[in-house]
Order: sequence, then structure tokens, then C-alpha cells
Amino acid sequence: MKTIVVYKSKYGTAEQYAKWIAEELGCDIKELGEVRARDLEPYEGIIFGGGVHAGGIEGIDNFIKMVKPILKDAYFGSFDESVNFRQDWYKPAKKIVFYAVGMNVQNFDARAELRKVNFDKKWLRPVTCYYLDGKYEPERVQGADALVIRFTTKLLKDKGLNMTADERKLLEKIENGCDLVDRSQIVPIVDEFRQPE
Repeated sequence: MKTIVVYKSKYGTAEQYAKWIAEELGCDIKELGEVRARDLEPYEGIIFGGGVHAGGIEGIDNFIKMVKPILKDAYFGSFDESVNFRQDWYKPAKKIVFYAVGMNVQNFDARAELRKVNFDKKWLRPVTCYYLDGKYEPERVQGADALVIRFTTKLLKDKGLNMTADERKLLEKIENGCDLVDRSQIVPIVDEFRQPE
């Protein structure tokens, strides 16, 4: 399968995963700003990844505009005569998957919110998204990202003793920074696109 990895990375983590995936698959890799819809035409497989900022996957709106016809056609072609969506009929003309990189993406509620924010249209709901652990370096965060972090920190601290175990872990990551990047997390993505031997 002729495959390309397209990524948008603000702090370098989504790019690192993209490079690892491209290396494993021996496929092309491009930064989102270097790609147009026509550039994706020769590819049977497309992987898009970006970092999570304030609940949004960086660059996803621009990428989705490029592949919208493929995903919409697959979705609307997946209904039977009784107007029931059939997941087993959902087969886009190209294999397209997403990955989101963040420090809290393994949390069930965070994943649900990510899907709600980034894949809110009906024709986007069936897409596959992988969740890869990221890195957080407090000293590098600036601008709107810093405001979101301050707001999140305040919300968590205001909970005091009512904080859940997951929220305590998140606060610890925010206060101390964390590096959860791990090459082994790309295995399911690579397996989905690797040619059978």
C-alpha cells in the first residue's frame, strides 16, 4: 500500500511519531503545510497526526478539508435500505487514520472529549484515531497554550480533596513536566498499514 504520513507538530512530538511511523513503513512523510489535496491522490493509505492543544488536534481542520469527499462518500455509502448505518460497509476509497498526541490522551473522558471536538460530524464519527502519549515541558509553553494550562491547573487545584486519581496524575504532569513519548506506541498504526509478507 502506497502510504504517506502527514503531521502538524507544535512542540515536535507529533513529528517524532510521524518520523518513526514513516521509518517503519518505508513511506513518505510531509508536514501539513507542504501538502495539498492533489498531493494525496497517488496514496492508498494516509496517516494524519497532530498534537492536542485545548482539546483540538492541531491542523486537523485543514487536513479534513483535503480528505472530506473520501470520508463523506464512505459514510453515506454505508447505509442499507432501512437507513441503518453499517460499520462493516464503511470502507473509504483510501485507508485514512488519525493519531492524537498529548499528555492525557490515555484518560477515557479525555478521549471521549477529543472525539467529540475533532470528529463531530456524522461522516467523521467512524474514523479510526490512535492516542499516543506526548511530552510536556512547562518552560516551552507560551501564549494561548500557557493560558489553557494555567486555567486547567486552577480548576484541578480548586477541587482539592475531590480530585480523582486521574486528575492528580494530570496535575503532577503539569507541575513537573513529563516525557511519555514511546516508539512502541506506533505499533498498532504500523500494523494496520504494513504489507503482509
